[in-house]
Amino acid sequence: MKRSRVSKISLALAVCGVLLALPSIASASSISGTVTALGGGPIQGVEVCPTPRPYTFETSCVETGPTGQYRYEGLPGGNYIVYFSANRANLKYVSEFYDHKAYSWEAEADLFELGPAEDKALNVELAEGGSISGIVTDEATELPIPGIRACALDHEGIPRRCSDTNASGEYQLNGLPTGAYDVEYEGGNRVNYLREFYEDAETWAQATDVNVTAPTTTSNIDAKLSPGAQILGHVSEVGTGAPLANVRVCAEAQPPKEYEDCASTDSSGNYAMRSLRAATYLVSFDVEYAPISHYQIFGQWWQGAATRAEATPIVIASQETRTGIDGQLPKRYQPPPPKPIQVSTFPTPRPALPLHCKKGFRKKWVKGKQHCVKVHGKHHLDKGGHGPHAVATGR
Repeated sequence: MKRSRVSKISLALAVCGVLLALPSIASASSISGTVTALGGGPIQGVEVCPTPRPYTFETSCVETGPTGQYRYEGLPGGNYIVYFSANRANLKYVSEFYDHKAYSWEAEADLFELGPAEDKALNVELAEGGSISGIVTDEATELPIPGIRACALDHEGIPRRCSDTNASGEYQLNGLPTGAYDVEYEGGNRVNYLREFYEDAETWAQATDVNVTAPTTTSNIDAKLSPGAQILGHVSEVGTGAPLANVRVCAEAQPPKEYEDCASTDSSGNYAMRSLRAATYLVSFDVEYAPISHYQIFGQWWQGAATRAEATPIVIASQETRTGIDGQLPKRYQPPPPKPIQVSTFPTPRPALPLHCKKGFRKKWVKGKQHCVKVHGKHHLDKGGHGPHAVATGR
């Protein structure tokens, strides 16, 4: 009898649990619609990315199909900014935030309101943009460089379209509104070449403007790049020597925080920071800072130093490859990989839309989540040399 009574109580609780869960399911909202070319037909391959305002949870993106249609399900009711991005596929159309806005700032993008359990239609037309094309080669050998990331930066220093060079060193940046742009070339940790701006400029402030008139292509915007320096190493667990993956390793050029390059260890615990300029660096392993006070909250510096003041400087010459800059950490310092929330059911969601940071701030992974932190000297100065700008936009 007791067993039967317990079973009935368990069943009742289970039913109550289901009933309690139903309101949240029933209150889920959705956005659906069609993306077309301005005055033309449907566009396939546009990412539709809603982001809540205020930013309280992560979302992902869905992609339009062959008929230009999309459907985004499972959203809580509330206010959103919605980004229609042609960037990932480098389509010829101009990406925009609802409603026909270029930026995600609160004062720029319009809020899209969703009520509880509402299925709301949102159709957009995207204008055809202009293009910039060119070839990137090695300055000494004149051979083409594949894998260089080329980006067209607008007057705010924000990349409006990026693409990688192909095996022939060629690139083309599509979907640009009529205007003046600065083109940035960088190898990052993929290809060991120094970051440069058109034309042979080291900084954004020194870059030569490239004029674009939509829908035409401005061609022959070429670049010749020089190899950079590299810092290579391995991170393992204290005591066991087991490799640690996903450890954030950063090199700060001196004087303090002049600029910073970072990489993450792979599954074997190895990392590579490439495309570095000749400088004196302080290398840190999983050192993070509170966004405002900038005090160290965990991690260590090269050779086990606990603070920046105790860190051993590493002098790197031009085009030098320095190996053996290794670190050892307790396993508890291993950060978890980011886990974006999948909220859409059709079609398959893309990875979450990156966090949009305001001017003077940049994105940084802190304990598996993106945060906006203050930009330091390596990041762009404005054209008047008045201070740092964030480089953050949708894909």
